[in-house]
Amino acid sequence: MRISYIFSDIMTWEFEHSIVTDARRDEIWALYSNVESWPLWDHGIEDISIDGEFMEGTNGKIKMEGQEYLNYRITMADPDKGYTVETVIDDLKATIKFIHTFSDFPDGKIRLTNHITVLCTSKEGIEEGIGESITSGVPQTMENIARMAIFMEKTCTSK
Repeated sequence: MRISYIFSDIMTWEFEHSIVTDARRDEIWALYSNVESWPLWDHGIEDISIDGEFMEGTNGKIKMEGQEYLNYRITMADPDKGYTVETVIDDLKATIKFIHTFSDFPDGKIRLTNHITVLCTSKEGIEEGIGESITSGVPQTMENIARMAIFMEKTCTSK
C-alpha cells in the first residue's frame, strides 16, 4: 500500500497483489469477461450488471456488500493482457481504477496481478479507508478465481 500526493489537491492510494497459478489464461479470461460470474469468486459482490459486451467503453453497475450501487466503465479489455475497470464515487470525489493483468512464465504458469489505484481530491475520502475497504478481500478473491478456473478446465476436459 502506498499513499502519495500528486500536485497539491489530488491524493493517490495504491495497492497491488499478485499470485502465480497453474490455471489457464483462457479459463481465467472466461471468468473475468463474464461479469455474472464475478459474485461466484468475489464474495463481496451482491449484484452486478453490464450494459453490453465485455469490452472497452462498456458500462455497468456493481453493488458491493452493504454498499449502494456504483457505476463502472471498462477502460481496457484484452484476453491476452487483462482488463481495467474505473469507478467514480462522487460523494468522496474519488476515482478507483482496478487493473487486472496476466504475465506468463516459461513453465506455463501465469502471474495474475491486481493493481488498484484510488485518486481522490478529498483527504477525508482517503482517510475514510476507501482503499483498505476495497482491497481487504483481494488476495482471497484472486485465489478463488484461480481455483475456479482450474476446476472449470478439469470439468470441461473430463467430459
